[in-house]
Amino acid sequence: MEFDDPDTPGAGKWEINFASLLEKRASLWEFKPVLDLNYGWGERVQLKVKPRLVVLDPPDEGARASAGNIQFGVKWRFLDEPKHGFAMSIYPQADFNPPGRSIERGLVDKGHDLFLPLQIARTFGRTRLYADGGYNWRDGREAEWIVGVAAEYRLADKFIVMGELRDVAQADFDDHELFFNAGFKRRLHEHWTLLASAGRTIHEPRGERPAVFSYLGLQLTF
Repeated sequence: MEFDDPDTPGAGKWEINFASLLEKRASLWEFKPVLDLNYGWGERVQLKVKPRLVVLDPPDEGARASAGNIQFGVKWRFLDEPKHGFAMSIYPQADFNPPGRSIERGLVDKGHDLFLPLQIARTFGRTRLYADGGYNWRDGREAEWIVGVAAEYRLADKFIVMGELRDVAQADFDDHELFFNAGFKRRLHEHWTLLASAGRTIHEPRGERPAVFSYLGLQLTF
């Protein structure tokens, strides 16, 4: 799933996600193994480092792989749901190009990104609703607005289903891409949770082909 929520790991606690993302657009396959490291600095602040690997398998060419962009983020939850009726946070995130030949080999776009989103969440019984969105400044490329809504429903103590709609629009709103995602969380152990989702584009930018994608991850908390 792409959405972020206002939750943080808690003071002195870790949340580590070992994940893989797979996307297919026309005959082009893209695979991204991700290590997502999050640390709770106090009860309301989360620090994130996310290194990536990118594997591309274009048609009629050999697969190629190299380091992807590395992301740093700081989340601050400034409203708590028990006190205010809903939770709200800001989560600035910066992406930087890796050293090496990833740009030259066409695995990442040249330039840095700075995403400035806001997250909101509210719980209604077994259901939790989310909204997030913000401005994504991209060095040397057109900026974007990214917005999304999502919902979770707790089917059982250890099993949650999720759905998401997300839209990525050019800064001038001239074109956009809309996609839907659905998945689940399954707690396997006190410290381990399985996460999986799959989705596809509903509307593509001009000249782009439809895309399908999937996510599979293990989350470790301690």
